[in-house]
Amino acid sequence: MTHPQGYVNKEEVTLTHPDLSKLWLDSGDVMRLLHCSRRTLDKLRTKGMPYYKVHTHYCLYKLEEVQAFIEDHKIIQRHGNPR
Repeated sequence: MTHPQGYVNKEEVTLTHPDLSKLWLDSGDVMRLLHCSRRTLDKLRTKGMPYYKVHTHYCLYKLEEVQAFIEDHKIIQRHGNPR
């Protein structure tokens, strides 16, 4: 089966995809990737997650920017007594 140029089959994408700069996700994709609700995704956008508003209720996200945002904002839990 031939696909249009630039087509990416979501089932074949891994986080080591060779060209992440061209991979766009919609809100549903990001929610599945992060295992979060729509409300949590709204909060992440409020906190600075980069997105591109295409229509009033439709946003797109670049995978590499989502990954960078999560990496910059992740909390590392230390083992042992929290002090």
